[in-house]
Amino acid sequence: MPSYVLQSRRVAKPGLGQKVLDAVVAQFKSSSTKGNVSISVNAPTGSGHLIVGARVLDSIDEIEKVNDNVINSMSILDSIDTHCTDVQAQILKVLAPGENLPSNPKYMARNILKAKPGKAQELASLLLEIRDLYGDDMKPLITVPYVGNQDIVRATAIYDSLSSFEKHSDAINGDKFKSAVQKVRDLRQSYIRHTARMVYLGN
Repeated sequence: MPSYVLQSRRVAKPGLGQKVLDAVVAQFKSSSTKGNVSISVNAPTGSGHLIVGARVLDSIDEIEKVNDNVINSMSILDSIDTHCTDVQAQILKVLAPGENLPSNPKYMARNILKAKPGKAQELASLLLEIRDLYGDDMKPLITVPYVGNQDIVRATAIYDSLSSFEKHSDAINGDKFKSAVQKVRDLRQSYIRHTARMVYLGN
């Protein structure tokens, strides 16, 4: 299973979303790394569209190679970042991969939970338990930051349509998940969820 996700998060300046999106997709196409590019028009950015590029890597050594290559490609990154109001890079450690994914992935739902102080590990364990409750259904990717805020736990799910997303969301509000979901509410300090349209998928 993949060990890490290297995620670049950009908020495009108003009116420059297409330009940034095209540049990020071109960058991914020029690389042999597994990953995807998505755009969200409903993420709470406060300004332009959120464009996320996520590279899937099998080891920390691969992340180091990517970081080393950045030094030689700063001009390319700068040419993209100049059209953004915010740029962030994150290294996420994979606790459990996505499973039973749709054959035609179209949407991504990012669930970002901040645990109460000292409760991040307990929250992560609980999300892994909930993930297992899905059985043969689609199981989300569970990650935590390798660096940065250590109180964050993320669950990322992939769908072939918004109706599939709605069905999945309705299921987690059912009796099967009720007890576990309440435990999550007791452990979390905050919770943000937004959807993104996948525009590029590299295998």
